[in-house]
Amino acid sequence: MFKAINTNFAQTALTIAATVVVGIAITSAPAAAKGSRQLQTQDYHFNQAMHGYEGHANGGYFCSYVRIPKRVCKWRGGRSICKVRGWTLRQECR
Repeated sequence: MFKAINTNFAQTALTIAATVVVGIAITSAPAAAKGSRQLQTQDYHFNQAMHGYEGHANGGYFCSYVRIPKRVCKWRGGRSICKVRGWTLRQECR
């Protein structure tokens, strides 16, 4: 009885592992065929709004950036008053 349960467990684990490997191969094959690159993202934090690099970088990547304000909000008199207390510059390269 115990061996039957153990064999069943091994077969189930093997089936799950094979499904995962096939799923990874199917999803990564079209990306490899197109020669696509992974998205690389890095955040920089500043007190004021800054510009990042936008254009082609080494390795054939194209980089762009987004400026994201860090807002601090407080409730006064039933209203929300927000002020920008810093900026995040998010650089994305593909």
